[in-house]
Amino acid sequence: MWFKKKEKYILTLTPAEARFLRDAMLWFRNRVIREGKPTEDIDRIFLKIMQAK
Repeated sequence: MWFKKKEKYILTLTPAEARFLRDAMLWFRNRVIREGKPTEDIDRIFLKIMQAK
């Protein structure tokens, strides 16, 4: 069978945009923790964002 490859997207952010994204991700992660839900997926995305510096 033939499968379509997933498209990859690369974002280029200014320092201000990266800071805003980091703060928004942390806010969302804290909200999910308060609701008692798992945060593994959020953590994985957050780590990718922080490693791209």
